[in-house]
Amino acid sequence: MEAKDAFSSVDIQAVARAIQSLGKCWLDKAYDVEGGSFLFTFRVPEREKARLLVEPGRFLALTTGEVAHRPEPGSFSQNVRKWLSGLPLVGIEQPGGERYLELAFQRSMEEKPRLLVIELFGDGNLLVVREGTIVAILTQRKWAHRTLRPGEAYMRPPSRRDPFALTRTEIATALSQSKTSIVTTLAARLSMGGPLAEEVVARAGLDPASPASLEPDRTAEKVLGSWKGVLAEVGTDPKGYLYSENGKLIDVQPFAAARWRDRPGVACTEVPTFSEAARQYFAAHPKTAQVKPPEEIERERLERLRTQQMEGITLLEGMAKELRDAADAILTNYSEVEARVKTLLDQIPDSEEAEIEVKGKKVRLNARKPPRAAATELYEEAKRQAPKLEGARRALEQTESALATLGKRKVATSRRKAAEAAVHRTRNFWFEKAPRWFITSKGIPVVAGRDAKSNDGVVKRYLKETDYYIHADVHGAPSVVVKVPQGKEVTPESLEEAGAWAVSFSKAWRAGHASADAFWVRGDQVSKAGGSGEYVPVGSWVIHGSKHVMRDLPISLVIGEVTFEGERLLVSAPPKALATPDGRTLYRISPGDERRRAAVEKELARGLGVPLTTVQSLLPGGGVQAERA
Repeated sequence: MEAKDAFSSVDIQAVARAIQSLGKCWLDKAYDVEGGSFLFTFRVPEREKARLLVEPGRFLALTTGEVAHRPEPGSFSQNVRKWLSGLPLVGIEQPGGERYLELAFQRSMEEKPRLLVIELFGDGNLLVVREGTIVAILTQRKWAHRTLRPGEAYMRPPSRRDPFALTRTEIATALSQSKTSIVTTLAARLSMGGPLAEEVVARAGLDPASPASLEPDRTAEKVLGSWKGVLAEVGTDPKGYLYSENGKLIDVQPFAAARWRDRPGVACTEVPTFSEAARQYFAAHPKTAQVKPPEEIERERLERLRTQQMEGITLLEGMAKELRDAADAILTNYSEVEARVKTLLDQIPDSEEAEIEVKGKKVRLNARKPPRAAATELYEEAKRQAPKLEGARRALEQTESALATLGKRKVATSRRKAAEAAVHRTRNFWFEKAPRWFITSKGIPVVAGRDAKSNDGVVKRYLKETDYYIHADVHGAPSVVVKVPQGKEVTPESLEEAGAWAVSFSKAWRAGHASADAFWVRGDQVSKAGGSGEYVPVGSWVIHGSKHVMRDLPISLVIGEVTFEGERLLVSAPPKALATPDGRTLYRISPGDERRRAAVEKELARGLGVPLTTVQSLLPGGGVQAERA
């Protein structure tokens, strides 16, 4: 049984309620914590200082206890201090029940609150937003629908169905339209996620493997009742519950989980607060450290420097614009400004400074000087920002040039040059985290596992109802998931390429076969729910409904390059996948003598200019022979 690796929407809601229970408080400092976490401290009147520990993409916890941190704040922590220190917390929101939080801080004179955005989905992220614009960010990212970098307008992630606002009618409709089990429908169609769906089904006394469309109205009534019970149990000051098996922690929840109650060998420990339980749990499951090559470390350093420089330019440009706008407001409304300053001096003769509002803009000026002189001073101050801006832009150009040089280093051969370009890419993609992956000729990402455990992980993490599941008709073959990008259709060609890839990475390769069969089904046909009392082992899945068989798929691979969203990637794929204008085949790979595998691997590593471990990750098990394309 796999241990929990990240917070659910209910976990986030539990910590959000704990933060709300602080009442009036102010953000004090931000610190870096070892392991990629961050610490935000809050001043709370007549109470101990509160500390919010955040590991983006994993968890967050509110505590009054000490948390070890680095003595000097890093770049992002410095920006949090600059933009948010000393500001009162005025609100906290979990939009649409998604896995992120927006903490709002606001000065009395500002119309819009500033936001500290904590993202716990995917790899996670942290952002600071002012006046609707991103002013600081931990990791810059870009998608077709959303860009995260300083100076860009802040956009929330795409929303799904809000699980906290579900109605009986919505649940019944989703159940009646589903072709899969109850638990799968709740997890995918109603955005609960697997563990929460299992909890709701257990509390409702339902069979998780039962078809969702069977008596949907009666089932919806039970589901809604147990779901409301989960949320009510979380309450405003939730306790924590740690679950362990054979002494190893496997789960943490802000409620007493019914799904573990009758599970043999699972023990429960109650903790006074959910945050403390979460800290204990994730401390026992630290993120696996990755050893990065020097080039990657240098690239990340340059990217962090570029982020800081872009933030500095944005800040200087904003300051100059505010000064010019204030001067323009004074001159455009000169008589009104003059009259208001005179009124202020009549009321408070000793005033040295005047802060007045002109056409919705606050303007601060010397009350002892004519407004025209104040406007002139503001223009002069704006001009003094120009040399600073010019210097900041030159520094940014130098950093951009260094990054470009890093990505275009020359190597001995054209193949080495292509491999180096792949190493020094400026972005990584989600599918590269999978044990195996490739891109079809139609640009569709395909991922797969290596063994039973990773097969389970790939399906649980990546397979959605609208995706496709492919499996070779060979025992022990990998589980293959064809992801369906938003707005795209998967063609028969992509399914056949994924099928050929599946059989090539199966035991049919080691057996020396020329071809093998595979099948595909839709994602909503795949589940862990077997027949009554049926045991489904790790790495195996139950297919409900008809299978679409693909016969005599060729067992053959090529190693080469493909362009995906502007980046060149080194892949191992079926030949058809690289037979495109954006593809380039470097080597043809076929089954061979297993005794020569080590020699072939070294030959490929030299020819491609990549580490031996990279080549090994591209090849199926068994003997191989390679031929230059």
